[in-house]
Amino acid sequence: MRVNGSPLEQPAQENPFLSGIKQRLLSFIVRGIQNEEKDETMRIQSLKKKFYFHFQDYVDLIIWKVQFLDRHHLLIKFGSVDGAVSRNADNHPAFFAVYNMESTEIIAFYQMSSDELYLLFEQYCDHFHVSSKSSPYMHFISSHSNNIHALEQLRSSKNKATSFPLFIKKVLVSLPFNCQSQSPSPYFDQSLFRFDEKLISAADRHRQSTDHPIKFILRRPPHTLKFKIKPGPEAGITDCRTKRISSFLFHPVLPLALSVQQTLFLQPAVVNIHFRR
Repeated sequence: MRVNGSPLEQPAQENPFLSGIKQRLLSFIVRGIQNEEKDETMRIQSLKKKFYFHFQDYVDLIIWKVQFLDRHHLLIKFGSVDGAVSRNADNHPAFFAVYNMESTEIIAFYQMSSDELYLLFEQYCDHFHVSSKSSPYMHFISSHSNNIHALEQLRSSKNKATSFPLFIKKVLVSLPFNCQSQSPSPYFDQSLFRFDEKLISAADRHRQSTDHPIKFILRRPPHTLKFKIKPGPEAGITDCRTKRISSFLFHPVLPLALSVQQTLFLQPAVVNIHFRR
């Protein structure tokens, strides 16, 4: 378009309005920073450092994952677009927010390495698992908030960690939990059995596989070996250099389990059925 022979630039398109939940999030962050400092000068400096300097990072956040905490609250995990499409999202910053669906308010906001969120997770882990407590077998799910052995194992890992912030990130990276992400089988009740969680656990994910059977040892005296599970071929693997991973599916009530062992070289998977004789 030209006026009097001179080109007339079109006005730049303004940025679209932020979504309602993003507005709520930014408002919550600002109010939290303002309430931290009573001195006006310190408050302005804190806003510049903690909010305005990172403003665009907050605006660019997207929702990675959402979980119901109860009928009114959501646990929302925010992160960058690059982290959402990355194969290793652990290297990208992430944040957690608790959102009230009735009042449409953000009531809590945490960084990935938040000490406060970790302490809540350590003490009230069961509240992060929304499962039906009406089924009797759901009470066998062990966590460090309902099982002393699981708590001791968590604290042992925390004491061995060289960096506490990195340990927190490693623990909280699984939040929010997927539905049915843990097996309710009583064989994973840590009050009943002791086993190597590096090889098998109630969590639904792949584990490193070995040629040695996985042992389940009674937690109570006389601490005897109760049973063993061996994934893969019965005769074992001839090529020890092949890396193998295993996954397990336990029946919630019956003494029955499936194991699936796979290799990284597209070889046929080995499926075994384990049952009590």
